[in-house]
Amino acid sequence: MIRPVLRSVAGDVSAGLGSIGRILRLLGQEIWELAFDTSRWRQCLMAALVVPLAVTMALMLHLDSVWWAGISGFMTVLATGSASFKRGLVRVGGTLVGVVVAFVLARWLPYDHLALTLFLAAATFLGTVAMVVSPHGMAWLLATVTVNIVLLASLDDPLQVLHIAFNRLAEVAVGVTASTLVTNLIVPGGESPAGPAAPGWRSLLGDERPVLLQGLRSAVVVVILLYVWIWLELPQFEQMAITVTVVMAAPGAGGVGLAGRHAVAERALHRLIGCLVGGLVALACLALSVTAFLPWLAMLSIAMWICMHVQTSPRGVGYVGTQAALVFIVTLVQSAGPPSSIMPGVDRFAGITGGLAILLIVSVALWPGHDERHGHG
Repeated sequence: MIRPVLRSVAGDVSAGLGSIGRILRLLGQEIWELAFDTSRWRQCLMAALVVPLAVTMALMLHLDSVWWAGISGFMTVLATGSASFKRGLVRVGGTLVGVVVAFVLARWLPYDHLALTLFLAAATFLGTVAMVVSPHGMAWLLATVTVNIVLLASLDDPLQVLHIAFNRLAEVAVGVTASTLVTNLIVPGGESPAGPAAPGWRSLLGDERPVLLQGLRSAVVVVILLYVWIWLELPQFEQMAITVTVVMAAPGAGGVGLAGRHAVAERALHRLIGCLVGGLVALACLALSVTAFLPWLAMLSIAMWICMHVQTSPRGVGYVGTQAALVFIVTLVQSAGPPSSIMPGVDRFAGITGGLAILLIVSVALWPGHDERHGHG
């Protein structure tokens, strides 16, 4: 009885180490090609300009979470100006829906932790599933992320929900504006190749049933994070909202169900490795104690160039670049300008790493059923 379990655990550990080695090797190849692969330079340049511009605009407007403007800018940078504009409209629309829902529910949910738990779980489950099966999946995901971060951030002071909601919408609008301006200046018009068509909600009765388990994983992680924060009496629910945002903001692979336990674990490893790379590099930048505005923006710009290069990788490690960009922005961009202390960055990095570690554990623990292991090749 014990030996088969030990063999299974040993096999999982061996497979995990093998996956980590392969991901790091591919990531190293991408970094090596930075100076030689000119085919991605244009999109990398756009990312390197968009994020510092979004951050600067958010600082000038005195918005609360400047990092969210930077993330919104990075996530809407596509190969052409027209495609970036359309992605930006979806992001603003989804955020607006999430803000309205959060504002209505914040009248009572922050005062009832059980009701809040049930709502966060249901919303996260719905948003994650809709991301895969709905033709408007990105809007669903962004509405869910926005509802979650507004409600969680308002736990410190529910009376501030209107202020928090307005700032979230303004931050997204600033990021989208920066992206639209830069991408249309560099690559005006044009269309990006259309992705695969969404399978639709009815597919959940057939081939896409494994997506339901994917939604369950995300819901479990968000609930665990909420109660870990409460049980450990950690300060600042805003910090937990940041962790949840980074866990959810870069969605899993859409369009198909996950093809087994190892595929699920590898996707979670992409998140975790991207988090570690982006966070550690950001902490190294913070350790330099750069307080001048332009050098600080230059560090942000260079990092975004590299992250976009990895995100557009043809080797299947693009997700590492996305996650690294999100965590780098959150760690480096803390308040009104260059940070004066490394400690806020350490706190954010620790929270995000813990959240992604929980996601990895949950992804492996919730063993896919027969359909998920064999339903997709």
